[in-house]
Amino acid sequence: MKVGVSVKHDNSFDIIRHIAAIMVIYSHHFALSGMKEPSFLGVGSFGSCAVLIFFSISGYLISQSYMRTKSNYGYAKKRFLRVYPGLAVCLIFTIYICGGFLGKDGFLSWVSSIEAIKTYLRVIFLTGVGVVGVQPEGMNYFTYDYILSNTMNGSVWTLFFEVFDYIAIAFALSLFKKHNTGVFLLLICSIILQIICIEYGITKLALRATSLFTIPFAFGALLFIYKEKWFYCNRVKFSMLIISMLVMFFSMGNEILSKTIYPMALCYVTLLVGLSFKDVMIKGRFDFSYGIYIYAFPIQQIIINETNIGFFPSMLLSLILTIIIASISWFFVEKPMLNKKNS
Repeated sequence: MKVGVSVKHDNSFDIIRHIAAIMVIYSHHFALSGMKEPSFLGVGSFGSCAVLIFFSISGYLISQSYMRTKSNYGYAKKRFLRVYPGLAVCLIFTIYICGGFLGKDGFLSWVSSIEAIKTYLRVIFLTGVGVVGVQPEGMNYFTYDYILSNTMNGSVWTLFFEVFDYIAIAFALSLFKKHNTGVFLLLICSIILQIICIEYGITKLALRATSLFTIPFAFGALLFIYKEKWFYCNRVKFSMLIISMLVMFFSMGNEILSKTIYPMALCYVTLLVGLSFKDVMIKGRFDFSYGIYIYAFPIQQIIINETNIGFFPSMLLSLILTIIIASISWFFVEKPMLNKKNS
């Protein structure tokens, strides 16, 4: 593997990730209030596009991480420490705290139940996607009578596909002498699979979501590999920007384009903006975006359904509480675990 890739915080990816996390809160607040989520640039909701932005940045940075890490074990350790400790604590909050205090059975009865343990293990071992299909009794009937019922955390399911892409990109970068070959094949296979799913009406989450999220992830990896060829050549850079903007425009109303080419166009614009502006605010000192993403949903569920405040005040309160909890998660869970990645 290639070692020694620069890790300076000479980009604005941290800021973009935080903006994307807030976009998810904004979008979900409509859905959790029983309203249609607003469209982002005419293609998908703010939340769905924010997730594509997350995968775009991950594809770029994770491929960089793999190529500078000396061993596969070191790479796997870094990825594990970034995802699982934060998720493990978030699930305690969601399943035990929220489910215990706002569910049907009493707190002590619920937290000591086999059902709570089963739900926790199901979700943690399936890296979030286990929340899909959890029955009301599996969450102590938390959210059972909410506007969007029986949904305790509708964000964490995407983490499974993030981890899948961590593994897929490691194989893609290591199986061929030329890094671009494996990544290009991963991208093409994902596009073909997504088209097949659309054309034949395949709705299986494992196929639709895997291919959809892998497209911007793999394209982000390719943009990292070819950075010297496009980012430092203004003619190429701006030509690709124009093409991306045209793709985003013509993707409106076209399902195949919006699920295949649009994610790549959005990926390019995201990475171009991220690489073109230097972060003068966060500068790598913290990253609340993961915590915001995984904690927001249950907090919004509670604020919307357990209080009588208006739509936008409840959104603002949800945002404030989520940022507070996300900051606690960062400083007391995520950051300490990340400090162990080189130990």
